[in-house]
Amino acid sequence: MAVARPDGTAVVEPARPDVRYVVRPGDNLFRLAANYFIRTEDYRIVQRLNRVADPLRLPVGMVLVIPRELLRHEPVRGTVHSVRGAVRIGGKPAAVGMTVGEGMLIETGQKSFVTLALPDATTIALPSQSTVRVQRLRRLVFDSHVERLFGIERGGASATVTPMTDPQSDFRFSTPRAITSVRGTKFRMAYDADAGLATSEVLEGKVGFDAEAHETQTLPAGFGTTSELSEPVALLPAPELLEPDAAQTGEGLHFILKPLPGATAYHVQIAADARFLEVLDEATSKSPELRFASLPDGAYFVRATAIDRNELEGAPATSSFQRRLEGLRMGIEMGWAGPYRQYLFWWNARDWSGARFRFQLAKAGKEARPLVDLPELSNTSQPVIDLPRGRYRWRVQTSRLVDGKVSTEWSDYGELRVEGNW
Repeated sequence: MAVARPDGTAVVEPARPDVRYVVRPGDNLFRLAANYFIRTEDYRIVQRLNRVADPLRLPVGMVLVIPRELLRHEPVRGTVHSVRGAVRIGGKPAAVGMTVGEGMLIETGQKSFVTLALPDATTIALPSQSTVRVQRLRRLVFDSHVERLFGIERGGASATVTPMTDPQSDFRFSTPRAITSVRGTKFRMAYDADAGLATSEVLEGKVGFDAEAHETQTLPAGFGTTSELSEPVALLPAPELLEPDAAQTGEGLHFILKPLPGATAYHVQIAADARFLEVLDEATSKSPELRFASLPDGAYFVRATAIDRNELEGAPATSSFQRRLEGLRMGIEMGWAGPYRQYLFWWNARDWSGARFRFQLAKAGKEARPLVDLPELSNTSQPVIDLPRGRYRWRVQTSRLVDGKVSTEWSDYGELRVEGNW
């Protein structure tokens, strides 16, 4: 069933099963209604539904079917675990520790992320440019069943759901085109409002996927589907990060993926933690080479996935990396050494105490066979005399001891053109 919101957005509200209650000694419909129903007079609905002749007399052991919407409930509160960028919850700027309840609208802006934590340690993470409404977040007073329903109106959400022992508690994502229901798993769901396409991918456990266009599907781990597909398809494997452990020393961050057959795009996220509860940045690109803005020095994590032609996101490749901004400045000064032309190649690292350098100079296009290759330099400059006319490229490798290990990083190539006369 699709429910129209005040703004005109239609979000699927999944049907909720009736509650079944086994009659105990001393029970009657009046007492049950007074203790657990929203309206006491609704005992009549239960009486008719179960064909009870006398509401004061219920056989012990009888199974009563009670519509869930008749039962009183109490609110369940989530909290904001982490937030970055422009995030609003219930119309207010989000902050760590902020409570989240039923009816609230969660909105993330560009390059903005938020992760929520529920009382049972379930987590829900929203990527940038997403809009999700907390449709249900409650506990029934009658039997403590927990109902959690998050309506994705735009963008996406991912969840790691703590396994539930109560068979009538639930966790669901919904969109205008499909719903998912789980009992304990790790999965994603997204909705492209422009294309009217709902997608879901399962990384662990099992998910039920119900769309208007086809029958309910069961998605096992490693499979996904869309509101347009009639059956699940295998997700793409994790792409390979090239040199995933290499320190990021440039002005910005730079990651290269090995092209994966079947991939139409790649999605990369950077986080401060291995569980990706504190996402710092993300990008999606058709190219397997992605660049990001600078981050402070420290330890971070990168997660990459490939996207297939169905817009399904595949298995993740995750790696840690060190961010160390070297700030290596390079330049060339030209002069004379007696009758010879001299080129003084210099470099200035942000922190070069104790570092060793390797200097290479090669003809352009022949970098694999350098004309000059000087390792183990302690100085930060190197003169070269009387170079023939032509185009050259040069670079510097910095080696230093970091956390008890030798770390080596090459600079980008610098360019030099030597003219015939000067």
